[in-house]
Amino acid sequence: MHRSYLALLFLLCAGIVGADPVPPLSPNVARFVLANAEFSVMHEMGHMLIAEYNLPVLGREEDAADQIGFILLFRLYTKLPQDEIDARLLDIADYWRLEWQTPKPQAEQVLAWDSHPLDEQRYYNLVCLLYGSDMQRLDWLPAFTGLPYERAVYCDQEFQQAIKAVNWVHHARHTLDIRHHSGARLEFETPLIDRAATEPLVALLRDENRLQELVNAVFQQFRPPRPLTLRLLNCGSPDAWYDINGGEMALCYERLQRFREMAENLPRLRTPATRQCPGPTELRPAGC
Repeated sequence: MHRSYLALLFLLCAGIVGADPVPPLSPNVARFVLANAEFSVMHEMGHMLIAEYNLPVLGREEDAADQIGFILLFRLYTKLPQDEIDARLLDIADYWRLEWQTPKPQAEQVLAWDSHPLDEQRYYNLVCLLYGSDMQRLDWLPAFTGLPYERAVYCDQEFQQAIKAVNWVHHARHTLDIRHHSGARLEFETPLIDRAATEPLVALLRDENRLQELVNAVFQQFRPPRPLTLRLLNCGSPDAWYDINGGEMALCYERLQRFREMAENLPRLRTPATRQCPGPTELRPAGC
């Protein structure tokens, strides 16, 4: 019995030692994962604000949550260098391009009747918001991303509409006679699958307490009527959600892994830009 146990232990240890090490995250992959994790959280923050303040929504709530999430990040990123802001926001749009252009089984496809927009629509919507934020400085963006002129010409108006809506939410909270809260609690569940690959992704969000500070910044601006818990957890699928009943948001470890997988297997599908790609070489968006 004792010898068998020692033999089994030896084999397990040998397997661990002989296993292929997980490659470290490159700067571009780390940025891609971080930006899309932050956008996932800000998108769910959009659902939270809509639910907690009972906001009127015309059209799909998923579109509204995307717009709120984009504007929140756009404002929270203002302390970063401009090239870094451009790279992060393009990474967020590029994720949806990759989802759109990646073949999927029928069960994983977004269908026309779904409450979520098609991945292709989300890509163009986010590119349009970015372009509309500064059409003169970002004059290279339509050719670089394939954004058609017929949509691009109105992107500044779309951006201003989104800014106006978020500003309205910010000011409307002062008219509500409710108790406000200024913070949120983060809880990190122990990763259960492929921990060697998942833990570096979790470390990105823990580093310098960046995810906590991001969520706190939103709470300090909007002060929702009840506290919030954000959980990073094992889900079994690459998902994220807001639970209005429990006042909780969830970001799945599988979603972080999905971001890394996408970033490390970027197909070169973009038409080369007609001008130099933006930013320093290490910060250039995927496809440069």
